[in-house]
Amino acid sequence: MKFYQLAFRYLCRKKSKTFILLLALLFINSMILSSYMILHATEDSRITMQEKMGTKAALEVKENSQIITENEIRAIQDLDGVIYVNRLASNSVYPADFNPITNSDSEEENNSKVTLLSYDDLERDSAFSDLRYRLMKGTMITEGSEKGAVINYVLADANGLEIGDEMKVGTENGSVISVKIIGVFVAGSERNQMDTLPAVNRIENQIFIDNESYMGLFDHTGYPKIAVYTKNPDQIDILIRELEDFFGDRVKIATADMLYRQLEAPLNRIVRVIKLMLLFTLAAGATITSLLLCMWMRSRKREIAVFISMGKRKTDIFVQVFMEMAVVFCLSVLGACVIGSGMTGMMKKLLMEENAAVFLSVFLQVRDIATMFFAGGCIAVIAVCISLLPILRTNPKNILSKMEG
Repeated sequence: MKFYQLAFRYLCRKKSKTFILLLALLFINSMILSSYMILHATEDSRITMQEKMGTKAALEVKENSQIITENEIRAIQDLDGVIYVNRLASNSVYPADFNPITNSDSEEENNSKVTLLSYDDLERDSAFSDLRYRLMKGTMITEGSEKGAVINYVLADANGLEIGDEMKVGTENGSVISVKIIGVFVAGSERNQMDTLPAVNRIENQIFIDNESYMGLFDHTGYPKIAVYTKNPDQIDILIRELEDFFGDRVKIATADMLYRQLEAPLNRIVRVIKLMLLFTLAAGATITSLLLCMWMRSRKREIAVFISMGKRKTDIFVQVFMEMAVVFCLSVLGACVIGSGMTGMMKKLLMEENAAVFLSVFLQVRDIATMFFAGGCIAVIAVCISLLPILRTNPKNILSKMEG
């Protein structure tokens, strides 16, 4: 009779032992699978956070005469790990066809000016990105959006301006540009400002425009500030060193990855707990499975000794026992996959709060099953070897004599 036939018949004959072993392996494999599902989910969430948070280095020139040129910006974009460069500029200008908002009676020049702020992407590095300002209607200035201006709703109402209207601003040397209004924003703190505040410093008179329009108004082609985004927050220090070597002492460099670090903290805590649980599961799984098999092998000593005395090779006996374990193990893997797929929602609720800033997407993946199969398979092989090798190393005559005695 072939070894696989013997293995199948033994499992059918010892149903209670087979069921107990199946339950033990099912529990172990379910724990392993759940642990790896959570570990992979946290890693996927970390990667998603890195892409969305956009860890950045903020560069600002120390002197206005040392502005960052377009050629330098192109060179920065070619650095390893840099995914985006947001150019920032600001200046005070004169309104050409509208009136600024002011409650001051001052006749100073600043009380008749507005502040022009230019961005490549207004959703980054501005009062909109940290939620101090909110877009009421229209669109923001982004890389793929329509060029134009985003103005405060008070300035728009006071001058009868709507989205789609043109507004003109100019400089002291006579340069004038016309920009199309594409958005209207609100700050919420417009009424909390002092009446003595000059117009140029009031929130209502802040006008956000795209960099192309800004450069069309001013002669100099450069920027006092830029934000350099990297795709890998862990390499931000390397990027800082490269930028310091590139600019020398011309600029002040500050990193802005605090939000990413704050959101990363709960993920790191989850990873530490799950890794500890996984190590405990592997150790306990190997111990429990080995003890079960060792107990059962003691009752099979006579059977194994008879097989060896009849001329059956020890290799065949090992393969038979291994086949028995493999069948039970494969059944436990299938059961663990069913349990794992059904527990994804529960694990997500246990690990993350309902309104958590970090979203953890837990679901069953092929790599999780493969990892569980490998880890659980190693435990099964170790348990079979521990339980069977002492018997195979003993002389069959000694086993039979002990049984008779």
